[in-house]
Amino acid sequence: MHQLLFPLILFLLISCAGPTTPFGGDIFISDEFSVNRSGGLESHDVEINMTPDRQYYNSPYDLSIKIKDPKAMLKTFKYEIVYNNKKLNRWLKSEEIIMPKKPDDPITIHFKNLSLLPGNINKIAFLYYPVGSELPVIHTLEVPECLKKMKVADITITPFKISPSLKNNILNIADKYQYNPSLIAALIAQESSFNPYALSVAKALGLTQVTPVAHREIARVKEDWEIYPGFGELSFVNLRYKLKSKLITSQNDWRLNQEKSIEGGILYLNYLSRYWASQEKKKLLTKVFLNDVPMTDILLASYNSGAFRVKKAIERNQRDWLFDENLNEARKYVMNIKSYCYSFHRGGNHEE
Repeated sequence: MHQLLFPLILFLLISCAGPTTPFGGDIFISDEFSVNRSGGLESHDVEINMTPDRQYYNSPYDLSIKIKDPKAMLKTFKYEIVYNNKKLNRWLKSEEIIMPKKPDDPITIHFKNLSLLPGNINKIAFLYYPVGSELPVIHTLEVPECLKKMKVADITITPFKISPSLKNNILNIADKYQYNPSLIAALIAQESSFNPYALSVAKALGLTQVTPVAHREIARVKEDWEIYPGFGELSFVNLRYKLKSKLITSQNDWRLNQEKSIEGGILYLNYLSRYWASQEKKKLLTKVFLNDVPMTDILLASYNSGAFRVKKAIERNQRDWLFDENLNEARKYVMNIKSYCYSFHRGGNHEE
């Protein structure tokens, strides 16, 4: 009888379990909780800080939450996680909670190997209940931000290892065209992982993975920049052989020149900017987004999937354009780049 009872209980537990979240599976049905409508507590005595202070998508990472509350007590300590408007009833807790040893020390909640998928909606909030309060103090873990025109004096390319000359080229060329250097570095990280000889099956080449089609637009500005003759007609296997045999080099294909590849990627972004600056496109963007156009996201998605496909997605889905079924790869691409960009600017503290 006991041999039959245990598998039955296990089956019932598993069958009631909710969907897997970045914090592990949640068991039974989680409570609905809308962070925007909750009316959380405003407490000037409680200070909550996170490291890193935004979501990160490029690899599993450690997340630390520090709660400074002078009235905190172990026996009354209570906090909850909200993921996509559901409180998580955690079965096997993945976090470590460290209570303060001295009155001025913060409570520390530490998560190891937290994985956030860039293609998903990840609405994350932490609720802390001060002593004697039924209302929580709410702290949200926001998505990473990356602005095209942001002024950045220096960048830290953690965890990539790149030469000082490549880093200086990114900083100088980005500054020349008034681009955020952490954005350009993030685009290169996503496109080629800083491999100047990277070749894709789509026949994109170099640090910024410029295709023969994109080259045609760049060549309107740089007429003396040439790519290997017939590059677009050759097979991927043939191209890989020619690269390995050094038949295609920076002498006969500008995309293998590191400085030109960085500049070429920026020039293609400029072409896309002109595409979206036309009267017809500006009218569409103003209608959909009013004064809050996510232009950096639109440019990055266009770089990945083509501006026309992005335009159609905006027409179909309006503000939810990036979740169009035709932009699944572009969505991951955009979110990964924004994550890299924010990390490079902040110094990669998620890796420490």
